[in-house]
Amino acid sequence: MKMKILSFGIVILLLTNHILSFQPNRSKGSITHRDITRNGALQITYRIFQQLPNFEGKVLAPNSIPESKLTAERLFQLYYGGTVSASKFSKAIDDIASANAIVDYIYFFSSLRHFDSETLLEGKRKILELLTSVVQNIQEGNFQSARKNTGRLLHTLQDFYSHSNWIELGFMEPNSNIIVPDRDIGTRAAKNERTCSDCGTDGCRNNILNNIKSRNVLTTGYFSLSFFSKPSGKCSHGGSFDLSRFRDAKGGINKDKFDSEHGYLHQKAANVATEATKQLFQRIRDAVGDKLFLRFLNIDSPSALTFVIDTTGSMRNDINAVKQRTFSIIENTLGTPQQPSFYVLVPFNDPDFGPAIKTTNPDIFKQSIAALTAVGGGDFPEMCLHGLQLALTNSAPNSQIYVFTDAPAKDIELCNTILALIQQTRSQVYFFLTNVFARRRRSLSRRVRREAETGLALYRSLATASGADAVVITRSQLFELTSIIDESTSGARVILLLMTSSLPRVENPISFSIDTALQNVTIYIRGNTRDLKLTNPNGQNQMITEGSGNLTTTKIFGNLKVIRLQSPFETGVWKLQLRSNTEYSVRITGQSLIDFNYDIVMAFEGPHPGLTVQTGRPNPDRNATLMVSVIGLPLFPNSSISELLLVDVNGGTLQNGTILNETLSADTYLVEIESIPRVSFFILLRGQDGMGNMFQRLSTTLISSSRATFTVEDDEIVRSGQEFNVTVTLKLEGPPATYTLTVRDDLNFAQRIVPSSVTLRGNESVSAVAYFIVPNGTATGTTTTITIEATSTETNDFNYDVLYLTVRDQVEDLSSPNCTTTQLEYSCPPVPGANCSQETWRLEAVLSDSGSGITNIYSRLGNGTLETRELEMNRTAANYSASCCFPEVELVAVDRVGNVGKCVVRVELPTTPQPTTVPLTTLNSGAPLRSHPSYYGKLLHAWSSLSSSASSRKTQ
Repeated sequence: MKMKILSFGIVILLLTNHILSFQPNRSKGSITHRDITRNGALQITYRIFQQLPNFEGKVLAPNSIPESKLTAERLFQLYYGGTVSASKFSKAIDDIASANAIVDYIYFFSSLRHFDSETLLEGKRKILELLTSVVQNIQEGNFQSARKNTGRLLHTLQDFYSHSNWIELGFMEPNSNIIVPDRDIGTRAAKNERTCSDCGTDGCRNNILNNIKSRNVLTTGYFSLSFFSKPSGKCSHGGSFDLSRFRDAKGGINKDKFDSEHGYLHQKAANVATEATKQLFQRIRDAVGDKLFLRFLNIDSPSALTFVIDTTGSMRNDINAVKQRTFSIIENTLGTPQQPSFYVLVPFNDPDFGPAIKTTNPDIFKQSIAALTAVGGGDFPEMCLHGLQLALTNSAPNSQIYVFTDAPAKDIELCNTILALIQQTRSQVYFFLTNVFARRRRSLSRRVRREAETGLALYRSLATASGADAVVITRSQLFELTSIIDESTSGARVILLLMTSSLPRVENPISFSIDTALQNVTIYIRGNTRDLKLTNPNGQNQMITEGSGNLTTTKIFGNLKVIRLQSPFETGVWKLQLRSNTEYSVRITGQSLIDFNYDIVMAFEGPHPGLTVQTGRPNPDRNATLMVSVIGLPLFPNSSISELLLVDVNGGTLQNGTILNETLSADTYLVEIESIPRVSFFILLRGQDGMGNMFQRLSTTLISSSRATFTVEDDEIVRSGQEFNVTVTLKLEGPPATYTLTVRDDLNFAQRIVPSSVTLRGNESVSAVAYFIVPNGTATGTTTTITIEATSTETNDFNYDVLYLTVRDQVEDLSSPNCTTTQLEYSCPPVPGANCSQETWRLEAVLSDSGSGITNIYSRLGNGTLETRELEMNRTAANYSASCCFPEVELVAVDRVGNVGKCVVRVELPTTPQPTTVPLTTLNSGAPLRSHPSYYGKLLHAWSSLSSSASSRKTQ
């Protein structure tokens, strides 16, 4: 059981934190885990963009970006032509990097997590266990869990190069066998074998024994707070907190920082760790295929289309409008960067809801929508929130979710669960409300009117918390209004301003800035507003009425006005004036490559200081630190950020953040918040666009505070057919209060939490245990999303934690498929590039597996055709043919549990004609390829096998 701390704004001194590693955050110019992870992810993405054509059929040329200028923005600009934002890709990398850095905080007692104390086999076993979960998570579409587990395994993998003597042995390439189950990691030092001598006058440069180095024996340093815990003669990790360094052998061998005992090798260790990180990403890519891998990194059309639809009888016409709109979106986005990467449909009525239909195939989604029928319904309220819960747990973070209903929610007990999932995933939830919501209140009975008003208030509060809106419209307007779905599924959407107010507005205009990086600016105004006037920076103005004017085009749907700025529009400060005596909301959006991501983080001190990302709600009236990643600034010369503000739902400023000089990377900043407000707030970032204009970007999710703080112990892996439990400790900051504890999950694994109610005094803690059962037959790779909630009705306080636990069965098959090439045929011209498109080459290979059996074979690189046929004895024949313009191919075989085998073949054409057939079985006999008498062209052939456990579904 491992511990995750959810307190905010606290600096914790962990004197017991005994694990050192590459620094999780920047320290004296040293290379950090965050740097290594980001660089590895960027390099594998660069490789993919050189191999996989974009939507226009183009790839990046090798060396098109210097390594020193390799950024997410630059990659996306060259690959997509400046039409796709790198924001979600950067957030995926940030999530992986944050999960990497947190290992030093939550696993500080685990030697195997850091390859300390001669735990070479144990560390490899943990890497493979997490790698198995990553592949399974990706294949099941559980990308958030996959990123968390990837970050954790990368920390251990990267530590191998800092904590072992691999670099001291002279190796400048990764130990690839660490990520291959059936490969030996290398010769390991015996438990009682001396490995180091005391450090000498030259420091610790030569403290590893020559006998160890001459035999290429692997060893690691020990780290301990106890002087006597290290066997005599073993190497120590080193550092001021490592007491084992005073015992024979004295000193240390870690390469975590430039000023570490072996810091002279820090740069080399970081370089090899970066290459190992890239290999690990490539390993995952091979196992799941390009399409899923790109979704894992939020690269391939990271948007999703998620519908939650009421299917009661009264919704018949609404469903028909949704069908038309869905088909329109799918048709208009096919083959473009805006095509959704996957689709989610959740039907609900009463008492039924679900199941969630999740697919990457637009035709299957269209069929699922077309198959919806509106029947039944019973009483007025429906099970809307249960449907929304399934949508939130089956959609990717930062998704746009659209709810269509004509009834209030019956299941209001799920309100806090929905709020927790919205704040955890930062998804936007739009409600389209028809029927009684749009009818005149006088035509309704008192009971129905009361239920409708309560339901509308709930939907609007949830929408506001997510940065979206709940719109009341007539059925005749539904099809046209849902055109805003087209806009939100388009790429690079950002929010400039969002405010909801019940205060009358007469005199003071609403100001907002439009910068040079913005396109397609739209203003949404909900409420009974009047006398709307918009003024541009040059003083030109327009009264807002339906139709076109000199500045805008406006459409009105009941009490919703959709105002689109005429392009091209002036940059600078715009002003919007309106009158309203009732509640209203204003939301201004646009498209831009400038955006930002954020996390609330907590600093911890000790021998290995760092930052850990927090979940749940922060404590009010306490200081906090924000980690802010700004995307897109390098694309606009001389642009910069200037301030970060916390603003309330009325648009008023609550706190000014202090941007620290310390940065985690070129585009990641730390911002200190003096005191978390008691009221809910958004984050507003401002800066300069490089052309003298201010830009402003608003976070989508409303952040609330809580005086309750969670400490949660959970397992990463659970087994099918078994029980498991999660220990929860609740601590209260403030006056006494009673809290109700609730545990829910989307797969109904949760049984109960004991106790379910606790009373605490200020600064008092109490523990509870949540019990779960995983049903027999639950598919390996399944992830359950668990929300643990603490609610106090007397103080109106609420906090939560969201856990993602993966079901994984024990895997016996650790062998990789084999790939053997047998023959090469060609009819290529002797001069490379001469009429290459008119000629072809062909490769034959046999793929086999002695374990669970091959389930998927695919080719990568080139534009050839692959055909396969089954042979006897679990073998498959593969025939690949391609144009001579594409002389390279990878044949990849994946078995039933996810083990991977691969043939890599490249034909380099000579300048003189040669025989036309090469029997590769002869070539593989050992004779040099270049001198073989029947050789035509130089065949560069490599076989590699990588393996992991995964579900039995095909991965490509």
